[in-house]
Amino acid sequence: MIDMMNRTTPFAALIVLLLSATAGGLDAAAQTMKRIVGRDTPAHHAALRFMRGVGVGNYLEYPPNHPARTQTYSASDFSLIHAEGFDHVRVPVAWQLYAGPAPAFTLSTSIFTSVDFMVNAALKEGLGVIVDLHSFVEFMADPQGNQQKFYAIWRQVGAHYSTAPPTVAFELLNEPNGAATTVMMNQTYPEAIRQLRLTNPDRTIFLGPGQWNGMDELKIESSASLILPDDDTNLITTVHCYDPYYFTHQGAEWALPDTATIGVVFPGPPSVPLLPDPSITHSWVLDWFRLYNTRTTDINPSSPQAFRSRFQAVRGWSDYYGRPVHVGEFGCYEKADPQSRLIFYREIRTVMDQQGLGWSMWDWKAGFHYINAGQPDPPGMRDAMFPHPVLRSRSDGTVEWDGALGKIYTVEQASSLTPPIPWHAVSTQSLVSPQLLSYQPEPSPAAPGFFRVRWMK
Repeated sequence: MIDMMNRTTPFAALIVLLLSATAGGLDAAAQTMKRIVGRDTPAHHAALRFMRGVGVGNYLEYPPNHPARTQTYSASDFSLIHAEGFDHVRVPVAWQLYAGPAPAFTLSTSIFTSVDFMVNAALKEGLGVIVDLHSFVEFMADPQGNQQKFYAIWRQVGAHYSTAPPTVAFELLNEPNGAATTVMMNQTYPEAIRQLRLTNPDRTIFLGPGQWNGMDELKIESSASLILPDDDTNLITTVHCYDPYYFTHQGAEWALPDTATIGVVFPGPPSVPLLPDPSITHSWVLDWFRLYNTRTTDINPSSPQAFRSRFQAVRGWSDYYGRPVHVGEFGCYEKADPQSRLIFYREIRTVMDQQGLGWSMWDWKAGFHYINAGQPDPPGMRDAMFPHPVLRSRSDGTVEWDGALGKIYTVEQASSLTPPIPWHAVSTQSLVSPQLLSYQPEPSPAAPGFFRVRWMK
């Protein structure tokens, strides 16, 4: 989760720079990334296994006895996660808290025991797993000073999970920020990847840019953009999106005073202008509320326009470079009103599906929860995130519906709607690119045909 926002940088100024090398490494001012023409790389295949996920947080990303470590997890959590329709979980882990002194930085067996339970419980339910390095505050303040610890952590995690199935992936660093800029991470990631490849030559690796995995850090033909190693085609870029921030983070205690104003609705404008909390002094926050109170919904900052064009730009970057992108975090804090939360989740999920982006929402059952007391919360959350296919019939009899990337659909037919309805499968289809799906039944004048489409995965 991010705890600040000032992300108004325009996307992708087209700056073409030359790649050069210096004695000290790559010249960051001249580095750019090679384009991959095909869409049949290991990363593209892997991305289809990580399309609809959820973070199992407020647990291992905090030290024991920390007040924010509010959750524990059991096997039943992962069973329910799978039953709700998710295909993977993201496990945030503060590995650095369990590392011994330099130079070995040996990780304790206790943290591996805890993470192993989460990984194995997820795998047992058929879920993919993204194992993440989270909350490495010291690295953000001094990346170079903590670089060897960073590499040592991934050497050990990589060795430990070297025989895990391919549905286990690694995420190198959650939300680089501060001194861990995108340019700095471009100089740090390649060595971590090189060391991981010694034990995990075929493992899918997620990695993201600075500015809290900011979407605006993905720029076309710019040395300031995230740059992936050209020779590794099993890398997935991860970005985070909490827009519109003053809606999604309203009441968030860790980001005060900017988030002190509650009662922000989605979409805006409100029926009655909302006065910002008097503790807020930052001019950009006050400007946001002025626009929120006065602009129509189509251009309101608390509406889908806050993220729609940014996801389109991310998709453009992905298509340009031939690199899959995964939205590793998005969500809305529980202090927003229930109806606004539902509308927000439905709209952002729709946009990500339209752009063919895999996603992992934050989070399962903590402050941004999908579920509360064993039920989707608010009621309707399941339909917002996992909607039933809406069928349409064309004039030629073809049945068509909107599909989402990576989902598997089964078309079933019945000759009668009198219970018990004799449904039988006539087609199974998987969507591998954003498009409409369709099924054209065989002509059958002897009996009427009734059809339904079920989402199987």
